Amino acid sequence: MTNGKTAIRVIVVDDHPMLREGTQSLLTRSAGIAVIGTAGTGAEALRLVAALRPDVVVLDMHLPDISGMDVTREIRANFPDIAILILTGYDDTGYVRALVPLGVQGYLRKTATGEEIVDGVRAVAQGRLALAPDLLQLGVGGTSVHLTEREHEVLWLLASCRRNKEIAEGLGISVKTVEFHVSRLLEKLGARSRTEAIRIAVQLGLVDLDANHVES
Repeated sequence: MTNGKTAIRVIVVDDHPMLREGTQSLLTRSAGIAVIGTAGTGAEALRLVAALRPDVVVLDMHLPDISGMDVTREIRANFPDIAILILTGYDDTGYVRALVPLGVQGYLRKTATGEEIVDGVRAVAQGRLALAPDLLQLGVGGTSVHLTEREHEVLWLLASCRRNKEIAEGLGISVKTVEFHVSRLLEKLGARSRTEAIRIAVQLGLVDLDANHVES
């Protein structure tokens, strides 16, 4: 992770040359960000990550050899300190849900503005979330539970087994505010504990997380 005093070192991974070069150009022009490598395949991305150890990987989900999901798993398993920002054309809520237990903090569409992408890179480099607001709402599906954008963010991190202090740091809010949102989540989901809240959220389709990944 960057300490805020040096440039954020980024690798851009996308199988479309124009999109890859466009993202590289956008980030290179942004203050405090340095693109140190680009890749068009999953295998190439993993080689670069191992060799260069970037702060952030901007990753497309659709790659010609290895899926973005598998690339994510490999990076998380071997280099857990490297932040991953998914930049994709997919709207499938299944991808968002599957990324929760992997600890991915960023998920943006390729239709995001340049400013949103740059802000997303900076956010995940600092350990904060960068999720498109409408993608947060995808998880609600057809249920009668209405969660605010902030409650979705807190639920996302709860499902990743984050403690209140970690959630507060990730969202840039106080621990007391996190406790308030957790309390509201328990109330809205009719749960008596964090674990029960996550399990109910899984049943409602708000998150897709095996019960074995949930901690009390």
